[in-house]
Amino acid sequence: MSVPIRAAAPSSAVLHSATGWRSWVLRADRVVCWIGRLSVVLTLAVVLISCFFQVLDRYALKTQFDAWDQIARIGMLWSAFLGAAMALRERRNVVIDIIDRYLSERVRKVRDRLFDALLLVLAITLFVKGLDVVAVGQFQDIVGTPFTYAVSYASLTTGMVFFILFLALRLIIPQAPPPQDVFHTEPDVDHTAVPPGDPS
Repeated sequence: MSVPIRAAAPSSAVLHSATGWRSWVLRADRVVCWIGRLSVVLTLAVVLISCFFQVLDRYALKTQFDAWDQIARIGMLWSAFLGAAMALRERRNVVIDIIDRYLSERVRKVRDRLFDALLLVLAITLFVKGLDVVAVGQFQDIVGTPFTYAVSYASLTTGMVFFILFLALRLIIPQAPPPQDVFHTEPDVDHTAVPPGDPS
């Protein structure tokens, strides 16, 4: 009985087939995605560790440090905005499908490009306006912590940077797939599979 060979990962195929500036853009995108994913993991780790130590401090350590919840909130804000950007890049964001079945492929493509362009304008606007909010937040201390509210507000501007990069990529290379990993260079092929037509 023959077993089909597992196909190569789409991201690798597109990356290897791309030439010139497209190849450079896709490689840069892989690095940005790797940084984004790592940032989400680190910020979620901050939330988890802060919540754990808050409980441990309350019932066991009993120190005078009472800002664990504030640190967890900061981490949650960062993970929310960075996670939203990564969901957009990997096309895992929530989409409400109402009229897609009634639209032609060409109309859907035009609609997607239009929405991406509008969202890009919105992301740029939020980034620019967010810089003013961060500047104001530098003068507002978060009680019980060495941080100011600029740390929290900066999560919005940083998230918008990722949004801008990913939306610009969508407009430049609409079919750019989400990369698997920044260090992944070889196609994912199952060498143990039996080639089609093999009598075994």
